[in-house]
Amino acid sequence: MCTFGVRSISLQGGGIINGTFLAAGLVDELSLVIYPGIDGLSGVPSIFEYLGKPGMKPAAGQTLELKSAERLEKGVVWLRYTFHHGGR
Repeated sequence: MCTFGVRSISLQGGGIINGTFLAAGLVDELSLVIYPGIDGLSGVPSIFEYLGKPGMKPAAGQTLELKSAERLEKGVVWLRYTFHHGGR
């Protein structure tokens, strides 16, 4: 889909906006940087936090394929995934 000439965007939001885009099937790639730190906090949204009705499955029919994994300084890991959208 191309609206107003926009073909792609970089979504750098929190878990709730990410979950909304995921449920709409609008996520094509996931770039995830993991820092080896531990906070142990509860109540913190995850990468994809969906605020839909109980039992809804916003990622239904979607799978991930690892494109690359890169080890960076200080134990940081950068993972890139492609989303595949199956029948919904």
